[in-house]
Amino acid sequence: MITRSNPDVDYIADEIFQTYGFTQNIRAGNTLYLSGVAPFKGNLEQVEVVGVGDIRAQVAHTLEIIKRCLAAEGATFENWVAQTVYTTNMAELQKTADVFREAFGGYSPTSTWVEIKGLFVPEQMVEISGTAILD
Repeated sequence: MITRSNPDVDYIADEIFQTYGFTQNIRAGNTLYLSGVAPFKGNLEQVEVVGVGDIRAQVAHTLEIIKRCLAAEGATFENWVAQTVYTTNMAELQKTADVFREAFGGYSPTSTWVEIKGLFVPEQMVEISGTAILD
């Protein structure tokens, strides 16, 4: 069975998911897929980038939203098995490794970090997507 949800985790409004045609969480059996999570808050009329110019703040906020999305499915970072981290500045992202280690608390997933030219909005420096395996 496949279920789709946009959990209410103080992230972005449902209208953004509807407008851009994507779902935050998709559960297929015991596998949970998360769409890219960004350092955002708000709705279509006003998307706020959390931590403008501060990649540490952006990473911390993004990991917190992922933690909440996992919790909405009864999971934690212990279930988080794979992630892809997109950044516009690899050198700065590398300086945030401790933020990732702290968030994961000993349950590090497989991970691929990719530097790209740009993300959804110019002030955005990071986006993370990934997969969890649920019990």
